[in-house]
Amino acid sequence: MASPLIVRKGEGKKTIMIGPDPWLFRITGADVDGRFDFMEGTITYLQGPPLHLHYEQDDTFFVIEGTLTVQVGDELFELHAGDVVCAPKGVPHTFTNVGKEPVRAINIMTPGGFDRVLEDYTSLPAGPPDPQVLEEFGQKHKLAIVGPSIPMRLGLV
Repeated sequence: MASPLIVRKGEGKKTIMIGPDPWLFRITGADVDGRFDFMEGTITYLQGPPLHLHYEQDDTFFVIEGTLTVQVGDELFELHAGDVVCAPKGVPHTFTNVGKEPVRAINIMTPGGFDRVLEDYTSLPAGPPDPQVLEEFGQKHKLAIVGPSIPMRLGLV
């Protein structure tokens, strides 16, 4: 029989900084035979990725605190504490915080391995992204950047 995996409050495998925002991997795919990643993150004002899709992963967010603006496909949604959204593999999506207070969220990636994606992302050269580098990054991690971030879409930056 398999043993339970218990991760206590504040514990995790690793924290990866995406810009100014910490993402704590409470569970990585390596802990659970690749089945999923379980992350807890803080999203500060206007932070978030460009519109992207994952070819092999579902991306699920649960908002703990604050209001998270999410785009799935062409639609924008406001998620509040207690709300959940799932972007299935192959569906373009992104998120941001358009409010002044930080948002706290849980992110579950199925299957796991997203920690390696973010580790590679943080090692990309600083400054405006080189399209060729982004293309190679996307191919390696089975994802694609397909549009602007929400702040860019809304003209906030």
